[in-house]
Amino acid sequence: MFKTTTDADLAGNPIDEFIGNSIKYAAVTAAAKLGVFTALREGPKTLEELAGAIGASVDGTRAVADVAAVLGWLELSDGRYATGPLAERWLDTDSVLDFTPALLWAYELTNVLWELPQAVRDGKPAQSLWERWADKPEAGKDFSAYMKVKSRLTVDSITEAVPVPEGAQRLLDLGGSHGLHTMAFCRRYPELTATILDLPEALANTGAALEAEGLADRVSLRRGSFLTEDLGEGYDVVLLFEIVHNHTDEENRDLIARAAKALRPGGKIVVLEDVRGEKLDEHNAAFSLAMFACSGDRTYSLPEITGWMEDADLATVEHIALPSSVSLVVGTK
Repeated sequence: MFKTTTDADLAGNPIDEFIGNSIKYAAVTAAAKLGVFTALREGPKTLEELAGAIGASVDGTRAVADVAAVLGWLELSDGRYATGPLAERWLDTDSVLDFTPALLWAYELTNVLWELPQAVRDGKPAQSLWERWADKPEAGKDFSAYMKVKSRLTVDSITEAVPVPEGAQRLLDLGGSHGLHTMAFCRRYPELTATILDLPEALANTGAALEAEGLADRVSLRRGSFLTEDLGEGYDVVLLFEIVHNHTDEENRDLIARAAKALRPGGKIVVLEDVRGEKLDEHNAAFSLAMFACSGDRTYSLPEITGWMEDADLATVEHIALPSSVSLVVGTK
């Protein structure tokens, strides 16, 4: 974005690299938050028309839209703004892979990361995500929508890889939010019924999704915290998908132990997680930092996750690699 010098020896300097990238990030996420891309789905608009459509000032709209146009998210021709090739590719509302929720969550994540220096000093953020959502439930809904589109990238490979016990009838999805994984398992295993336990704001749109898929009679929703709620018993499968990185070692150890008690003999706990390796990995390190900023927690290694399962007296533990950054750790009772 910034090119403060043509000197090749100074390429990638902090001004161009970090300040420039910050402006890119701010412009595109602000455009999504303001509804710029939504407004332009109706067709091209002049600056004044676009500003009116999103209820914003003309000068502010121009500043954001011009950067988005330079980056290819919008196009500016003959004084009219229109969706650009990147928006056409990634923000198509008719596509199941509409990544608009990712931009909306990125906007909220900016606010979280702004407080990172103080969180590092204190050892944790002043508020966890869940505490933030109590004051801003719309942010919780944005996060749930983001997780849904993110999960669409891997849901098929995950469903195929999970070793569901033969004849399984009951599944418990802890922190299942959007219900995408539960619905996929129910479609794959017609005899399966399921329960999703998550916070109320995370389940805001799940009931409607279940109705749309014709699965409302097979999937029940429980609103509450899986850290404190009674998990029940007699389950064949308990899913903990992308949640342990948001909790402390002590909380995860307790959660795995309680999940193990909720299993019938031969049942399985399935953890889906971005597992920390022995060597630093670019993606995992960045993700772990984001988790610290959001909740004061981190990613965990395979020995740590395996240890929780062994301490819960699970008979066997298996690690299953997937064609993505996440993998499965499966414990059998």
